[in-house]
Formats: sequence, C-alpha cells, structure tokens
Amino acid sequence: MQRPIILTFSLTCLSLIAGCGTGPTGSQAAAQAYFDSEFHKWIAGQENEVTTMDSRIKSLQAPISYDIRSITSDEPDPLAFDRASELPENWKEWPAYKFNVAIEWKSEAGTPLEKVTTYRLTWNSHEQKWYVAERF
Repeated sequence: MQRPIILTFSLTCLSLIAGCGTGPTGSQAAAQAYFDSEFHKWIAGQENEVTTMDSRIKSLQAPISYDIRSITSDEPDPLAFDRASELPENWKEWPAYKFNVAIEWKSEAGTPLEKVTTYRLTWNSHEQKWYVAERF
C-alpha cells in the first residue's frame, strides 16, 4: 500500500524539479517562463505585469488565450529599475527580449477577437527582477 504512495510522491517531485529548469537567470527561456506565468495570472483575473494599456483603458475582461508568435533579442529598457534607487551604470548590458504575442479575447458579440501586441522584457541583474513593458 505504501509503494504506490511513495512512487506517486517521487514522480510528482521529479516533475516539479524538471519544470523548474527554465534556463539560466536572464536567459530567453527564463524570460518566456516569467512571461507565461504573468499571462496565466492575467487570464485568471489576478494582478500581473502584462496587461495592455488598451485593456486597462477600456476595462476589458481578461483574455481567454495567448500565443507567443516570436521572441527576439532587444535593447534593455532604461526604465527597468526601481525608481526609489538610481539606474545602475551597467543597465545597457542587461538581457532583454521582444515578444510578439497574439492575445485573444471574447468580444461583446461572443466571437473571438485577436490583437497582436509587442512586449519588451528586461532582466535587471542588479535587482534580480524582470520588468515588462508594452511596446507601442
């Protein structure tokens, strides 16, 4: 009786450990993992860092899905730091990525509505934190 429980527990632990392998800090894989987690928060109606300006202005409901169309290297955002401190001198060396994302909402008519949005994710190595900015 204990063998199945131990086996199930072991498999669960292994899958959790394997799921944590998002790549080195500041990598594209780590950026995508962070972006995915923030987008899932938005879909669930939780506070997140990926809501679009348009969705906030129009008080749109949370999206129903998203599809990352491309990820490329980008220039770091000079505003990607805690404003209570000063911008570190090495900010131009921070890894940054441009995400082109198709976001799908349900329209008022009940039909799918899709909009492509571009984001910049910048890894602030001084703060060890991702910053997300919608690009216009």
